[in-house]
Amino acid sequence: MEQSVDSIIGTQRRRIRIVMNQILDAYLNKIDQYLKPMPASERIDIVKEIKSELSELELQGNLTPEEILERMGGPKELAKAYLCSQITKNGGFHLKKLGALIAFYGLTGLSGMFVLPMVSVLSIGLTAAAVIAPVGGLVKFIGYLFQQDVPWIMFQIGSYTAPPPAAFALSLVLGLLFFLAGRGLWKLLLSYIKTVSHIHQKL
Repeated sequence: MEQSVDSIIGTQRRRIRIVMNQILDAYLNKIDQYLKPMPASERIDIVKEIKSELSELELQGNLTPEEILERMGGPKELAKAYLCSQITKNGGFHLKKLGALIAFYGLTGLSGMFVLPMVSVLSIGLTAAAVIAPVGGLVKFIGYLFQQDVPWIMFQIGSYTAPPPAAFALSLVLGLLFFLAGRGLWKLLLSYIKTVSHIHQKL
């Protein structure tokens, strides 16, 4: 009889464990879906970290799956918090952050539908222009030094077309202005991301 009671208790515990694992796995799967645009390696690391935190809470033994998930926060908000951390880490722009930015955009809803794409595209575009403008000016100037015309590169303001030496100087000024504008917009974007990301948990 005693073995039968132990067997019943063991069976119930196994069933509870299965249900708990199913609930927590569903939670992790949702987070993984929200992080899909990120590189697989980064996404796996984040999910592993969250799974480790879930396991620690589970080992306490006195929490239901619902209480564990309540402590963690909703999967969407938690994913957004991690994405915010990835994007704002080190402050500067890097192509590796593009996946996190796309994923974050998908989680912001209507508030970010216009702001995020507009500011991010402008920031990236201006940063690219900061490189292209001086390179174009340099090519034009080198062509001038070797008495070769480069008609497809010109720096024109209204009816005034700058000669190659002036175009090179102008391209350096424009490059600096584009860089400062792109950097300013990127900082504005990071500030916006931090504002719309409501972080309830810090793992």
